[in-house]
Amino acid sequence: MERRPIQQLSPGLINRIAAGEVIERPANVVKELVENAVDAGATQITIDVEDGGRALIRVIDNGGGIPPAELPLAFASHATSKLSSDEDLFRIMTMGFRGEALASIGSVSHSRILSRTAADDSAWEIHNRGGEITFPQAAAGNVGTCIEVRNLFFNTPARRKFIKGTSTEFGHIADMVTRLSLPQPHIAFKLTHNGRVTADLPAVASPVERWLTAWPSEFRDQKLDINCRDAELRIRGVVGLPELGRPTPKYQFVYLNGRHIRDKTIMHALREAFRGLMEPGRHPAAILMLDVPPGDVDVNVHPTKIEVRFRDSGRIYSLVLSGVREKVLASDLTPTAIPMKSDVDVARESQERLGVRQQLADYFKQQFSPAGVTPGVPQPMLPVGDPLGARVSSPAFGFGEPLARYAPSAAAIESPRAVGATMLSPGTESSSVPNAAPFVNESAEDARISRVPFALPSTTTVPPRAELPKASAIQLHNSYLVVQSDEGMLIIDQHALHERIMYEELLARVSRGPMESQRMLIPQVIDVSSSQAALLEQIQPVLQRMGIDVTAFGPQSVAVQAFPTFLDRLEPATFVRELLERGEQELLDMHQEELMHEVLDMMACKAAVKAGDPLTPQEIEALLARRDLVDRSSNCPHGRPTTLRLTLRDLEKQFKRTGF
Repeated sequence: MERRPIQQLSPGLINRIAAGEVIERPANVVKELVENAVDAGATQITIDVEDGGRALIRVIDNGGGIPPAELPLAFASHATSKLSSDEDLFRIMTMGFRGEALASIGSVSHSRILSRTAADDSAWEIHNRGGEITFPQAAAGNVGTCIEVRNLFFNTPARRKFIKGTSTEFGHIADMVTRLSLPQPHIAFKLTHNGRVTADLPAVASPVERWLTAWPSEFRDQKLDINCRDAELRIRGVVGLPELGRPTPKYQFVYLNGRHIRDKTIMHALREAFRGLMEPGRHPAAILMLDVPPGDVDVNVHPTKIEVRFRDSGRIYSLVLSGVREKVLASDLTPTAIPMKSDVDVARESQERLGVRQQLADYFKQQFSPAGVTPGVPQPMLPVGDPLGARVSSPAFGFGEPLARYAPSAAAIESPRAVGATMLSPGTESSSVPNAAPFVNESAEDARISRVPFALPSTTTVPPRAELPKASAIQLHNSYLVVQSDEGMLIIDQHALHERIMYEELLARVSRGPMESQRMLIPQVIDVSSSQAALLEQIQPVLQRMGIDVTAFGPQSVAVQAFPTFLDRLEPATFVRELLERGEQELLDMHQEELMHEVLDMMACKAAVKAGDPLTPQEIEALLARRDLVDRSSNCPHGRPTTLRLTLRDLEKQFKRTGF
């Protein structure tokens, strides 16, 4: 192969090479031009696009403009008004600073700049056709700048071939305009495509009002405002409730001093803030504005400036994590079971029922009066007996204090509890419905008790019932608990709630030191693969903190020597085997803190009561009592909700009672 001599590249070729890094698609052109308009002090920016940006991209602003003598320098490489010394590079507060964008754009398109300053009597224009720059000429125009970019990549057919379809490219442009507009609420933005206005964002006084334009409308009532600071650092923004988590980070926007960035440290802090409140694979919705002294960050580490390098990334991580987590945990995260209808819908439904209400009442009076029962005459109600008896558990539920502390009062237990068909006395409020039925197997004798119909209210007295304990609940299908609340009712997943309680108590225990464990008389041996052995070596310190002692037993086997005392429901070998199988691919890249949380997650999940486990009333009372004592009780450690709220208004709507 013949050797080629080293030679200096032509300026045009240099600019086209640079354009390959900075200008990947039409959306990048929009980004560079809009950022220049922002730096020029514009308060109105209009972006006109044709054919997805292939045919035309025009950005018009009312900023300070460019003097005619400086117009040729606008298309020159490394010419800028934003830097003048080395020190300026370490206190950058503008969007652009390299002086490469217009030179790169002009080298791969037919471009035109029309600009006028307030000191000039007329506007001036200059053209750039693939690197061939004309002299400035006088033209008509307002104060500000208009930059047109036509026939993008006309002289680089390979790059033009990779441009996607019109709708795809315009979608990227629309997303780019959204990202650029969020940190600039004082600037009005307008975007058009092929002459049609697709976005019109007026200037607003409230930053939050502008931020929420990036989210679907249903997000706006389910947000939390973030505002925290640490010495010179400040974070403002909004985050969505955990239930708004999405499979992609589409609704995450992070800004540094007004510049949109992608930073792994901040993304990780955001995920950690929602750990245990959102299902795996879901991403929180968040718009975060970071104000950081320019000397504490280097923005000159990426061609498009999308990535930055912080001087103290740990400080940034801690502020994001604590600021978001504290706000989220201080909020009511219980989702509503039934979506609320609007008042208009309720009023319409009520109006439709007005004409038939009385007819329905008359019909049911005639059709469903029990035979042999005279209205107004009281009918006897047979007692069901005491189905609970002396069923009081003494062992602790999971671990902690004995259940006796949370057990219902003796009067409540001795009162007649209804099973199956116990009737309420006339006039009894729904809040006193007994709750024993789900916990008791009805005996054959109880099953033979005849059901006697009850009558309408009368003056006959009925023996009073004891009040239910305030935290009483009924268990449905041995899986869910229903509890009355001030607003209506709560439906609780017993496994998810107990899992959260176990997790928080485990976390509290391990933070105080290694957990208590018990040596096994006969160690349990497990066969492991090479990758599992490597994983075991990595997580050994975490397992020891958990009270799990696993040692090598042979070339391809290990032995479980000790196991936590309170996990008596778990088989040690099975737990360790499942941990290794699950973590073989997932846990290898985690640091110690993440590993600990993952192991605690699995411990809590395995040790918690399961769906289908019948619970005694005392166990239920213990579970509910602990619910109010732990953080993040609204979600299990995996992010699933533990509780759904069904308000009284929701119930009235479902039973068509609204309007009475």
